[in-house]
Amino acid sequence: MEKEGITVQVGMEKEETNNLKVVKEAHKRSVTKSVIWRIMGVFVYATIFYLFTRQWQLTLAGTLIHHTTFLIVFYLHERFWIKMKRNDHWLKPWTYEVVLGMGLGGLIVLLLTGSWKAVSQITITYTIVKIIMYFIYDKIWNKVKWGKSNE
Repeated sequence: MEKEGITVQVGMEKEETNNLKVVKEAHKRSVTKSVIWRIMGVFVYATIFYLFTRQWQLTLAGTLIHHTTFLIVFYLHERFWIKMKRNDHWLKPWTYEVVLGMGLGGLIVLLLTGSWKAVSQITITYTIVKIIMYFIYDKIWNKVKWGKSNE
């Protein structure tokens, strides 16, 4: 069990004996995952935003606003799934990338560009790329033992 910080239940994982064990995740692990995810996302988002707008200032503004907002959103999303006590590898990225990403992310693009075409191009491309990235990212973090403990 984690000695420092607060731990909460992550979900259930199967052991070799098919018994279920409770896994707890420390807040520092969620924060670390969130920061790393944002850093990766900055580069991907800026590249996609620039490819469709060809405007560096707009790309910079969009990237800063998007990632400042989603740094908080990602953390809250992680904590939500921890409290749900399940780890649906197909539903978790869908809710984050499609529901939150396209909804809130599309609103940010629309407010900056005023263009529904830009909203479609940027959010659809970014969402497809990020769903693939998220699935891989989550699988990698599920193998990392740091910040996890078994009850």
